[in-house]
Amino acid sequence: MKLGFAVAGMMALSAIAINGPLRAQQDDALLDALVKKGVLSNQEAEDVRADQEKAFSETAAGKINLSDSVKQITFYGDARLRFEYLDEKAQSSVGVTAGGAGDNIVERNRYRLRVGADYAMSDNFKAGVELETNVANDSANQTMGSAYGKGAINVGLVYLQWKPIDWLTLTGGKQRNPLYTTDLVWDPDINPEGGSEVASWTIPLDFGGDSAPASNDPKAIASPVESSDMSITVGLTAFQGIYADNNEFNAAGAAKTDVWQFVQQVPVQFNFNKDMFIKEVPGFDVYMDGGTTTGAGGGPATEDGGGTLAFSSPQGADDLAIITAPGEFDWKLWDLPFKAYWDFADNLEGHERVQDVYFGNGISGVAQGQAVQNENRDLSDNIAWLAGIQVGQNKKKGDWSIKGDFRQVGLGAIDPNLNDSDWGDSFLNQQGVKVQGTYNFTDFLTGSITVYDTWAYKKGLLDGTTSGQTGAASIPLTGAGGATTTSPTTGIGNLAGASQTQRVDVDLMWKF
Repeated sequence: MKLGFAVAGMMALSAIAINGPLRAQQDDALLDALVKKGVLSNQEAEDVRADQEKAFSETAAGKINLSDSVKQITFYGDARLRFEYLDEKAQSSVGVTAGGAGDNIVERNRYRLRVGADYAMSDNFKAGVELETNVANDSANQTMGSAYGKGAINVGLVYLQWKPIDWLTLTGGKQRNPLYTTDLVWDPDINPEGGSEVASWTIPLDFGGDSAPASNDPKAIASPVESSDMSITVGLTAFQGIYADNNEFNAAGAAKTDVWQFVQQVPVQFNFNKDMFIKEVPGFDVYMDGGTTTGAGGGPATEDGGGTLAFSSPQGADDLAIITAPGEFDWKLWDLPFKAYWDFADNLEGHERVQDVYFGNGISGVAQGQAVQNENRDLSDNIAWLAGIQVGQNKKKGDWSIKGDFRQVGLGAIDPNLNDSDWGDSFLNQQGVKVQGTYNFTDFLTGSITVYDTWAYKKGLLDGTTSGQTGAASIPLTGAGGATTTSPTTGIGNLAGASQTQRVDVDLMWKF
């Protein structure tokens, strides 16, 4: 009888096992304890082990063999269906005609799939991989309507992480963004490549309470002293990104220097209690000078057209030295979560970037370069900022949230390869709003509606019309003597060619 109960108990434990090797160690410890207490004999314990191994080998989990170095593996994923409406209008001094060359209206249905696994390994190592649809750096969306064609699967994450001590985490590979940021500067779908170091220390600020002992008698029972929930968390974050890998033996005139991105942040968070804190994260983001692998156009494919969104010359990554300062203030009111959030970016070389990179200064062999440079001499849009508020949160069935923000993005303020691809369709020289509402139908199923409306920060920046906002080869500009010339740089229309953008995303997303 006791042997039967032991076998039944071990089978029940095996049935709920998530990690085979870890559960086997726990089962062995339990059997050894039962033998020690005289509940089972040594032979009976061995019989139980044999029965357990046989039963486990017949399950699906028993057919999966993992390395002894893997302590735990966690599988995860999410899928999303989206309806999207998009309207882009070109910036032009002569206006545009709806549905004509300067108006781009898109309605489409899209889907996204992401699946991955995180591995907890021995010696404080962790590794992860993730696969996702779409090759774009800032989106995993696939558009429906290509004769039922299949979506591609691409590597979204592959990283190795080591935590040598409690307060330090080192990561290498294609990794989740280690930086604290908003989508003003970084699209949340971008997983950067390179190395990162994250250190964090939390210091309790226990000021005690006002209560005092009930009596001077040391043997008397004292009133409980309430400790403070206050603390301060200070960190250091560094990231070294492999931004553009250039062939050292490129043809003459093409970039030959690899471009690296170096980011440093100092997160500081003051915790008033478990429901209220304020966080500010000053940082500095600098790029090594350089351009593209070909020196003409380039840049990653974008979700809204697959074109060359940002690089417009061999100097496409020049003049980027950005001070950033994102932050947030979280609190509860009537048991409802609130969050005010903000971001600020100041490119210290913004004026130089506008002139040197976007408008042709320094590009040899182009007669119109100087005229274009002089026409835009007064541009100094090196500032981008955002301010918003969120009410509610989304964790379980019935939860809801509403958030909205306003932002301005100057022409030379940020890198348009990395900013949010939905807000303003990633154009520079834009200002406008984003409003989003989200509801949890179940713990795993959410629905959301997001509305974007942006307009040109500086109107008349580009004089003329293009054949379209997406993929435009050049922008006509007014040159010396009022003559119409063509910009010496390609892709300028992709950077600042929009006078207005409007977008509505309706999403249904589930996690598994």
